Parts: sequence; structure tokens; C-alpha cells
Amino acid sequence: MRRGAGIGASLILVGACGALVIGISGLEPTGAAAQFPIPVAEVPAGEYTGVCPGPPRLIASDAALADPEFSPESETARSAVSALVLSSLGSVLPGSDLTALGEQEPLATIASGESGESGEDPVPEAVTDENGLTNRTAGVLADQAVDGVSVLSVQPVGDLPATAGAVLSYRATDGDLGGLALSHCTAPRSDFWIVGASTTVGATAVLNLSNPSGTPATVDLELYGSAGPIEAGGSRGLLIAPGATESIVLAGLAAGQDQLAVRVLSDGGRVVGHIQQSLLRELTPGGVELLQAAAPAAGTQVISGVRIQDEDIANEITDQDGYETAAPGLQVVVPGSTDAVVNVRVYGAGGEVELPDGGVITATAGAVTSVALDNIPAGDYTVEVTADVLISAAARVSRGTGAEEPVDFGFAPSGARLGSTQVAVFPAGSRAALTFGAPTGRSEVQLTPVAEDGTLLEEQTVSVAGGTTVTVTAADLGDDVVAVLIAASGDPVYGAQVHQIDSEPGISVTSLPPGSGGQPNVAVNLGY
Repeated sequence: MRRGAGIGASLILVGACGALVIGISGLEPTGAAAQFPIPVAEVPAGEYTGVCPGPPRLIASDAALADPEFSPESETARSAVSALVLSSLGSVLPGSDLTALGEQEPLATIASGESGESGEDPVPEAVTDENGLTNRTAGVLADQAVDGVSVLSVQPVGDLPATAGAVLSYRATDGDLGGLALSHCTAPRSDFWIVGASTTVGATAVLNLSNPSGTPATVDLELYGSAGPIEAGGSRGLLIAPGATESIVLAGLAAGQDQLAVRVLSDGGRVVGHIQQSLLRELTPGGVELLQAAAPAAGTQVISGVRIQDEDIANEITDQDGYETAAPGLQVVVPGSTDAVVNVRVYGAGGEVELPDGGVITATAGAVTSVALDNIPAGDYTVEVTADVLISAAARVSRGTGAEEPVDFGFAPSGARLGSTQVAVFPAGSRAALTFGAPTGRSEVQLTPVAEDGTLLEEQTVSVAGGTTVTVTAADLGDDVVAVLIAASGDPVYGAQVHQIDSEPGISVTSLPPGSGGQPNVAVNLGY
């Protein structure tokens, strides 16, 4: 009887709760509760920040004890930053300057950004001219000498982020760091890959991490070599103070690696990282490059700007003892625990170039795998790398003038798909070119050259067919062009800048940096 009474009470309690739930769920919200939308908060546009790496430097040297004829120090080394800032439609330039990292006094000011007497930004009488074109112009900074890490800061244009860009150029014709190295000034990140380092005998790789924010950054490094992941003491918990740069000699963490990839993970303040890579073959300089961050790890990576030198000169160089690394090649890193089936496709001006075994390889998990590109005819190429797991990639290029002469090298990192309002700045003294590659479909790239005085010249349109690469030199865009605004439409297209020096072995490749986005907004969900 007691058990029956308990069961009956339980059924009554469950039934009452069910009726209560049904009664509540049957109530329809009324009034403001029924019409209250999820608000979207517009986030004010922030300041544009582009961090330029410092120029390459020797780790240590004693010039007083060295034979002057074989001094590792350079007497011709020159380092400079060139920059561009785009105005509003009515020719109002946002406040912008270049400052040494951690300093307050600017090295150079592009525009003061001072407001009018009423406290409002100056507004021109009209935003279009008599031809119906906008009065947009640009502020140009040409070859500002620098001796360390610098920061380009640009105020927003109204409610939108500023459109700006800058590039560091380094050039030396003597010393152990002879060669050409260029790098775009990039925004800080919390997670990125750098592929292409080497720590073998004669190779020097220095990872420079800069923190432009006001918050300390704690950085962890993940290292991957040709034989697999590398566990190294001192690669975790690296503290980088605000406005400071820390340099890590990678040979101290992973010595004897012919190919090395580094993943940088930052907690707290975001950082910018570059690897200063140089090579010395006995007493002959083997080149210098500033390795930059590749596109985020993904199943597909696209690398533009892969320039292959004339076969006769390339063979003359690589046939020498110790010059095997002067041959062009692709490096693919697989960060996961599963081997990757990788398909490599190479597109030139005339279409796809066939690779041995159809370009299909197996890349070892947790390691860096190399793919030779030395059987490709001379020209500019775009390389598409696809895999069934996440990967990161970069391509090595070289340039020399002949045997027993200095050789320079460059690394083209994988890049992101081109969008709208991207900026490419041409430093003085280099023979600059833009390469555009479309793996599939057809794309159009609109190029607006910028003259030395900031005038925007007539727009030019470049059509890129699927499976091809198109090269546009700075000379093709006009005389005295110092920069170009880039916008792409159609199917995905990728781009890079390739720089050379006439009659010298210098070469360097930089992927095009991301463009400015529109006004960001955040959906705000309310609940209790």
C-alpha cells in the first residue's frame, strides 16, 4: 500500500510539472518582448598599424680583428622604408607618420591630420572634379632611412580604416649580408607560420619578434624540421614587452636543419615576426632574405611570384660544389599527425607546366617536405598546393650572374586571395614587378598607379585567365610610379611583388598584404 501511494504521488507531481511547462510554453510574448531585435554594434574603425622589420644585421663581428679585404661588414648597405597613405574622396589625408618602435617622436610625418578651427575634419568644396572623377589623392613617403624596427601608424578615414601600405628595402653589394631583401610592413597577429629557414653550416636564421601593442606578449614557438617536430628548451613562454623586439637565433633551438618551419603563437599582445635568413658559402656570400609570414594553414596554399632563372646560368651555378640549395624549390610543412597527399600544380604565362609524377607527393606528418622546381623553364609562375590536411608552404628562388660569383635568394610565401583596395609600394632602386595568378576561372585586376607627387593615374585592367600567370612591371604602369592600388574581381586570383637589381644578383619576393576592410560590426546577443 505504501509503494502504491508513493507511485501515485509521483505521478501527480510529474503531471503537475508537465501542465506548468505546457502552460508557460503556450504563452505568446507580447509588446516589446515580441519585437525586440538582436542589436548589431558598429565598432569604430581603429588606427592602421603596419610594422616594418629592422634591416638585416650580423649576429656578431669584430671588424678590428678582421682582414679588411674579407670584412663581414658592409660599406654599401642601405635600408629605407617607403610608404603610401590614401586620402578620402575629397583629398583629405588622414594623420599618418612613421615612428621607430617604442619611440614617440616620428621619423617622418606623411600628414599631420590636424582638424579645422571648428574641431571638425576639413571638408573640401566638392569630392569630384569637372570630369566627374573623385578628388582622391595619396600621401607618399619615399625612402626614409631606418636603422631598426619601425611602425607606420595611420588614423581612420571617417568610419572606415585607412588604406595604406609600406615596404622596407635593404640592399648591399658587399659584406656577408650582400644581396637584396624586401618586406611589407604588416599588421600584428597572434598565430602565423614562417617557412624557409635553415640552420646548417654557413646558414644563419634569426627570428625577430616585435610587439607594437601596449600589452605584454607571451610567445610560444613550434618548430618543424625535415625529420619531424623539434622539441627545444627555451621555445615556450617568451615574454616580449610592449614596444620591444626580441631576437632568437634559431640554431640555438634547432641546429643543423636544412629546412625549418616556425609557428608563432602569441598570448596577450599581438606580434609581428620575420626571420633574417642569410647564407655564406666559405668566403662567398650566398644571399640574404627577410622571411615573412605565410597565409594561415589550410588545405590549399597558392604562391605567386615564383621566378625561375635562365636554365644555362642556373645550371652553371648549381653545378658548383655546395650550391645545391641555389636551385628553386617548394617547401611544404604538415603540422598535424597524419601524412598528407599533396598535389602541386604550376602555372606560367602559357598555362600549366607538367611536373614529374603529375606533381603528386606524400608529405610526412609533422615535417617539412621539399619539392624540386628546377626542371621548369625560365619565367614567372604561380604554384598551387592542395592537400587532404592542413598545410603551410613557401617557394625558394635564386638569382646569380654565373659561376664563382655571389648568389642571392628569395622566399615567396603563400598568400591570400586578392580583394579590394590593396596597396603595393615600389622602393627606389629595384626593378619591381607584380605577378598575378588565377588557378581556375577568370579574373580581372584593376591597377591604379600612384605618381611621386601622390597623383592617382589612369586605372588599368589586367585580365588573368584560369591556370595562367600574368606579370606587370612598374615600367608598364607609367613613368615615376611609386605605388599601385589593387582591386580584384571574378574568380580567386593571387599576387606577389618580385624585385631585382639590374646587373646584380639581388632578388626578393613579397606576397601582397591584405587590404583594408569595411566598418566592422558585432552582433550582440542579450539573455539572462
